Amino acid sequence: MLRSTRKVSLLAALLLLLGLMAPGSATAVRTIGLSTGTFDFSVAAGKGGSGEVVVMNNGDEDLSVLIYSANQKVDAAGAITYEVPDRDDQGLQYNPASWLRIKIGKDTRTLGNTPYIELTPGEQVPVSFEMVVPKGTPPGDHQVLIFFEMRSDAESEQGEATPQVSGRVGARISVRVEGEIVEKIDVRPFATKGFVLGQTLPYTFVLLNEGNIDKPFDARITLLDSNLNEVSSSEVATDGVVYAGTNIEFSDALRTPKQLIGKYTMRLEIDYPREGSDVDIPETLKIDKTVWILPLWLAIAVVVVIGAVLIWASWRQSVQSAERRIDRKRREDQARQALVHNEADYHRIDGDDDLSS
Repeated sequence: MLRSTRKVSLLAALLLLLGLMAPGSATAVRTIGLSTGTFDFSVAAGKGGSGEVVVMNNGDEDLSVLIYSANQKVDAAGAITYEVPDRDDQGLQYNPASWLRIKIGKDTRTLGNTPYIELTPGEQVPVSFEMVVPKGTPPGDHQVLIFFEMRSDAESEQGEATPQVSGRVGARISVRVEGEIVEKIDVRPFATKGFVLGQTLPYTFVLLNEGNIDKPFDARITLLDSNLNEVSSSEVATDGVVYAGTNIEFSDALRTPKQLIGKYTMRLEIDYPREGSDVDIPETLKIDKTVWILPLWLAIAVVVVIGAVLIWASWRQSVQSAERRIDRKRREDQARQALVHNEADYHRIDGDDDLSS
């Protein structure tokens, strides 16, 4: 009976192990996909366009997917955030997300004012949009995104289901409102240290797009010697984009392959395409800064020498002060001795005069 029980226990353990190894026991996958990620439009104010993107549940769990449009916002340092428009927002011309009308090819529910759909594993749903640029909208580039956001319900401490965002993907809609194009790229400021110790040369610069269209760009930092030969370089940005009317701030350091000494030139180069140019040669914005580089050991040696000189000067000043005190005391002693001798001579003379009288 004991042997039989042991066999049953071993069989149960084996079945449990096989059950854990079975594919059906793998962690569930929640994945959302889109048929396309970008749309580009160039339209006059008062005109528009349309498009369609298919949202797909590529995982093996049901998904709740919120669907909404948002404006792209860029802060002073170049960080990008996305802002959902409010129905009460004024200035429709400056609120591109409000230019869209989204149509979803499936019955929707709402969470607040945001529609969402339920997707079963493998299900695909078409989502179309129509866009109309309001009349009077100034020319220039605008960025809008249609977001598809996975939602899951988590139980709160009070036992209520609260919505939680578990991931999102977006389709970008780039809109150029036709009209006068303004291109103006600048750098203010480009700063670095005038004197650098060691092999690390810090720098910072702000790239400004003061025009009304987005500009792709490449940025490169180069260190040149007195003969303008390249000593070291770094690709700061490749295939970057500075959006219309925004800035991007860069702050980093260029590291030299070996220790340098002397006067060098740090060069910033910004390459960007000129709108409507027929030749494949980019415009280049070039700024130079002079940098003096000293080895750290030399700086330490200079500090040691200066410190030794200051210590010697302090010691010498102390010695001279002591010598002056000794000399002053010696002169005072000599003066006192002279005074004593003068008084003695006076009394002797005065005594001799008394005897003679």
